Parts: sequence; structure tokens; C-alpha cells
Amino acid sequence: MAKQGVIPVAKRWKFHDHVHIEKLKVKAVVGPDSWDQLKPQNLNISLHMATDFSKSSRLDDLKYSLNYAVISKDIGDYIKKNSKRNFKDLVSIGKTIVDYTKKTYPGIIDLKVEVQSKEGNIRSNDIRGIVHSSDEETNEVLIADFKMLTLIGVFTFERMKRQFVDFTIRLPVEDGSDVPPYNTIISQITDYVEKSNFKTVEALVETVSQVILTQNEYFIERPKLPISVKVIKLNAISETDGVGVSCSHCYDDFRSSGPVVMEQAEKNETLTNFDLPVNTFSLDKDSWKSAVLAFGSNVGDRFKNIVDAMNLLNAHEQVKIISTSSLFESNPMYFKDQTSFLNGCVKIKTRLLPDELLKLCKKIEYDELRRIKHFDNGPRTIDLDIVIYYDSTGQDVTVNTEVLTIPHPRLIERSFVLEPLCELVSPTQIHPITAETFHDHLNQLYQNENSEDLLWKVVPTGDKFLKFRTEWQRDLLTDVRVPVSKSNGYLMGIVNVTPDSFSDGSAEYDNLSAVMSRIDTMVSEALELHDMIILDIGGCSTRPGSIQASEEEELSRTIPIIDAVTTSKTLPLDKIVLSIDTYRSAVAEAAILAGVGIINDISGGTFDPKILQVVGKYPNVAYVLSHIRGTIESMSTQTSYLTTDDSVDEFILDKKSDSDKDEILFIRTIGREVCSKFEELFKNNIFRWQLFLDPGIGFAKVGKQNLDIIKHLQLLKNYSCIKQNEYYSLVNLPVLLGPSRKKFIGDITNIPVAKDRDFVTGAILSSALANGCDIVRVHDVRNNSKVLKLANELYRD
Repeated sequence: MAKQGVIPVAKRWKFHDHVHIEKLKVKAVVGPDSWDQLKPQNLNISLHMATDFSKSSRLDDLKYSLNYAVISKDIGDYIKKNSKRNFKDLVSIGKTIVDYTKKTYPGIIDLKVEVQSKEGNIRSNDIRGIVHSSDEETNEVLIADFKMLTLIGVFTFERMKRQFVDFTIRLPVEDGSDVPPYNTIISQITDYVEKSNFKTVEALVETVSQVILTQNEYFIERPKLPISVKVIKLNAISETDGVGVSCSHCYDDFRSSGPVVMEQAEKNETLTNFDLPVNTFSLDKDSWKSAVLAFGSNVGDRFKNIVDAMNLLNAHEQVKIISTSSLFESNPMYFKDQTSFLNGCVKIKTRLLPDELLKLCKKIEYDELRRIKHFDNGPRTIDLDIVIYYDSTGQDVTVNTEVLTIPHPRLIERSFVLEPLCELVSPTQIHPITAETFHDHLNQLYQNENSEDLLWKVVPTGDKFLKFRTEWQRDLLTDVRVPVSKSNGYLMGIVNVTPDSFSDGSAEYDNLSAVMSRIDTMVSEALELHDMIILDIGGCSTRPGSIQASEEEELSRTIPIIDAVTTSKTLPLDKIVLSIDTYRSAVAEAAILAGVGIINDISGGTFDPKILQVVGKYPNVAYVLSHIRGTIESMSTQTSYLTTDDSVDEFILDKKSDSDKDEILFIRTIGREVCSKFEELFKNNIFRWQLFLDPGIGFAKVGKQNLDIIKHLQLLKNYSCIKQNEYYSLVNLPVLLGPSRKKFIGDITNIPVAKDRDFVTGAILSSALANGCDIVRVHDVRNNSKVLKLANELYRD
């Protein structure tokens, strides 16, 4: 029977029992102290003694175990007797204690001794010599609680101020050899780290290992002896004591490496400039590199300033504009007592090196557009900033000088830069400093739900702007954040001046007085409930299979109407935007010169490609980019959409989309085909800010396909793709839908006469608004303006 109160002990194997003495306080000379003086240092000695105390536990009798009280006193007395001796280092005194203790107490099977000094080096509060009695274990020097201030991290605030890092370093001691020069190593690391400039702890810990191994003969002579280095950032995540990494290396790992290059940061703790480690490779001056510039203006004619800046960039022989973003209106940041900004981004190819590109930007700002800078973040005629820069192979280039930092240091904290940037770079494109995608940074910014991050997308329509706003909101049912259209939908009234339009052809199409009377009625009915109306004037029927009017006929039907509206003394012209429904370049240009602000081209530039050249000449005119297949005669036969293209990477809401569901394939195919037109648009100098998107209801679509467009409109609005290494996105393009009186509505509701479909058109219109439509094109303005008003109240703010 075991003695009461003692747990029965099973058969014990060697080393299962240990006796511990933690931090026995002694004084001894172990080499120079923090001030290079050979004086006794306060030491903590810990012993971990493997033994077999099974008999002691069985009998509950201490005499059959190791008496830690006696051992502690003996070791303390032994050190006192040797108080004049210089043990030279912590490992040597540890070996002495191991030898003395093992010899004195044969019951110790195995012994580990740790000798800790907090006074051995002013830089570290914890240096230990760790010694084992067994030849199977490696003795080592441990350097811990080794804190330094250094410049490290990927976020803006980390680039502006040094932060603490804490090192733990293990230096092995080869059996029978001297001890690694740990005080010298501490000095080497201190000199290096406090002058270093790293983005990641991974790079820092690796380089510190290289410094230790390549700058000390001890390890050069023992090329396979591994050291261990651990680094912790103490303030990186507030909910933790620290986060970091560790690694193990030997000299052989760095034998072929060159010397460690010191990237020196400023010596003061708080930096006045954003500091950043930079790439050391050289750029080929003659090759075409790429860059994205951010632009903004809030002084004078903001739109004209931006257009002038784009033209000046494109006029430079070593710069080519590839594409631009949408335009966004933003409230001022930092200094708030100023007017709102128009912002965007432009993607360019350039032979200019970063510093040369900066000089060009400054020349445009100050010499060409006469910017006057009163203070940072203040009003400006134009601002051009290099946001990101890539070499000819697409490799990120980082720059950090007194006058230029790439990527832009405040990029990830500004929605008015990130939002347009994310129209130009793919969801897979990674920020070269943070190692997170630009799109993730934008999503994180919106998760903060700061009102100052909300942007209005603006589209120029002649002498006016139409404005649109999207916000990320949590779905009440799923708690998933989704983009939601929040701006009121616009009403586009159809003014057909044709004898053969499918629902409202009229014998009075050429009666100017009758048409103007109809327009006057439409405008007054719309403005009873809305602030603005778009009038879409059409002089050539585009219903499938219709006979096309000649160019001369179309001009004679439409231009007089436009002239009559723009010169009217009774119409509220400040609340009217004019649009021309045409696919002909000559008609489009004549209409623009007459005062039209929107070109509504059902063909997407396929019927008359010169129409794109016309639109490209007028950056203040909007263009409705429509989806269609075939021609007026053949479109109704080209309605199969269940295809994929493996050469194209497709995304919806920034996530890779490869769903084989019919509805998703349908939307993806439309998105892919619309995006395929972007290259031609940009070649013709059309800016993205000019674009509306029309999925083409009724054009090369039949029956349920038209409903699927409306149901899944948010998928289409958030579609993007990568094709032949170029990124194209439909995100932020306002969507125009024209379901009014269409055949699919009549087929579903059994209403054969087009004019009788206005009531059910209202139901489709309301559904379209609920799913993100931005502009609805209707025949019956009187009743559908009421539907739109109610839908805006229901679905928009």
C-alpha cells in the first residue's frame, strides 16, 4: 500500500524525474560588465537535474532524492570561494558549476545549468550561458530581451516612426572550443538594426543571421554550425504582446552571398519623410515601363484642368496613356476648408525614369497649368502623383528619395486614389510594400465606414455632370458586405422622330412643332418629381429587322430637334441633358456640335467604327457602351451565351469566377464581350469617365435572358477580367437599361400591342432599380416618372 497522501508511482524510465533550482542569486566575475569593467556581476543560476526519485516519492522521504536546499547552499558557497576568479564568460562558469555539481552529487543522472546575467551588456537584459552535462546536447549562449528601435513595416504610420523589435538569439558552442564573441555580436547587430530599413521581419531576421555568420570568424571556421534568430515586433497588433518570425542558418547558407549592404535610415526616432527600402536594380532607360498616376483638381474648371493634364501627358513623346479611371468627386481630406475635388487615375506607358516622370508631372502642374501651392493638402489647379511604377517586365519599382516615394506613402488611406486605381489594376495585383492586394486595401478602407471615404462617381454630359454613388453595406440576412447603389436613378425619356419605331412611330415625326410640344410635356411631367431628365432623341429605328433610314434622313430628323431644344426660351435647360440615339459617326458629331451630351450607340461601335473616333474628340461627352451581337438583321439569331474562354481570367466582386451555372455563364459572357471592346475605346482616346454601360435588353437576347440581366445586374456591374495580361473592369460604370415596351414583356404578360405595355414596364423598371440600374429609358414619362420616384424612395437614399 502506498503511504496516504502519496500518489503511487509507476515504473520510471531514465530522465523522467527532475529536480529544479530556479535563479539562485550569486555574484561572480564573468568577463567585462556593461561598462567594460571586470567586476562581479549579479547572476541567476538555474539547475535542471535529471534523477530518479521514485523511492523518495514511494516512501515520502527526502533522503532518497536530491536535496535542493543543500545543493543551492553548496553552489553558493563554491562561487563565493572563487569570488576573485575571472570565469571569462557565462558558458565557462556554467561548465564549472556542472563539473562541481555532478562530482558532488552522484544522484544527478543528467544536468542542465543556465547562468543568466542582466548586467553583461547594456543592450540586453538577459544573456545566458546554457551548459549540459551530456555530450548529446549542445551548449549555447542565449541573448534575449534584446530590444532596439528600428524602421520596419509596410504601413504608412510604420514608415514615419521607428518601433521596438525584440531579438532572441541562440549561439551554439562547439564542444571543447571557445565561446562565440557574444558581446561583439550584440554590438554588430545593434549597429546594423538601428540603421536598417526593412519592410518585413522576414527580411530583417534573415539579414541579421547573415551579419552574425559572415562577420565572425567563429562561425566562418565552423560553416555548418547553425544559429537561431527570432525577432518580435512588440507593437504590431494591439491585442498581442508581439508577433514575429524566427529562422536557423549556418555560414554555408551565405557562403556565396555578397557582403551585407547597410540600408541606412534617418537617425532621429521620428522621421519627417516617409522612409522606405528601395529596389537596387537599375532601370533600362530606353525600354517602355508603366506607371499609374493619380490626379486631382479643386480650383477653377476642375474638369478642364484634368483634360488638359491628360493631353499634356499624352503629348510627351516618351509617354502614352493606356487607360484612365472614372472620375470621382471627393470631400477634401486633412485641410477641409476648401471645395471638393475631382479625382482619378491614369495608367501610362513611359520611357521616363521615375525622377524624370516626376519632373514632367511638376512641369505640367506648375509651368503649364499654373498651380500655386500655398501649403500641403491645400487647393490646387491640378495635382499629379506617381502612385505605382513598374519596369519593362512588370516588376514593382520602389523609390525613396527626399522628393519622391513610390508607391505613394498615403495610397492605402485614400479612397479617392484606391477606388480609381482598382479600376486599372486587377484583384490579384499586390501592393509592393504591404504584400496585400490593392483591392483588399480598398475593402478594408470601406469597412471603417468613414463618411469622408464616400465618393460620387461623375460622368460629364456636355455642360453638366450626372452623379452616382455606391456604398458597401452589410446584408441584413447574410451579414455579408455587398456594394449597393445609393444614388437616385435617372429618367431618360425617349423622343423618337421616326415613322417606323416599334412602339411609337408617328406620322408627325417631321412636324417640329408637334415634337416640341411632346418634349415640353415630357419635361414638365418628369420635373414634377425629379431634378433632371435626359431626352434621348432618335431618328433611325433600331428594332431587330427594321429597314434603316439613310444618314441624310437621320440628320434631317434629329438635328433640328436638338437645335430647337437648345435654343428654347421656355424649357428649363439647366435640368435637361440631351442624348442622341445613333450608331452613325456623322450623326453623332453633328449632334454633339448642336449640344448633345450623350451618344447612345446600340452597336458598341461595331456598325460604324468611326463613331469611336468622334467620341474620343470630345472628352466631355458621354458614350453608352452597349452589348450587341451581329447586325440589325442578324442579332435575333445570335442568342447562345453558354460558352467560356479559358484564356480569360474572370472575376465577380474581386473573386475568381468559374461557375458553370447558366445564369452566371450568361452574365460572364456579356461581361467578357463588353470588356473586349475596351481596347478599341482606349485606342480612340475615349476616357473611361465617358462611359455608361447598356447590357442591351432585347438586342441579341430572347425571353428569359432579358430577365436574367435584370435579376443579376449586380453581378454584371461587378464583373472584371484579365485578358492577354490586360485588366478590364465594368465596376463603377453606371448602367442604363431600356426595357420599355419590349417584346419579352409582351410575351410574358400576353400583351401583343407595344403601346399597351407601359403599366408592366413600370414593374420591370422598379425591379431594375432594386438590382442596381442607374438610368431607365422609357416611352411613358408621365407614369414611369412616378414609378421611378417610388423606386428611388424604396431602394435608394
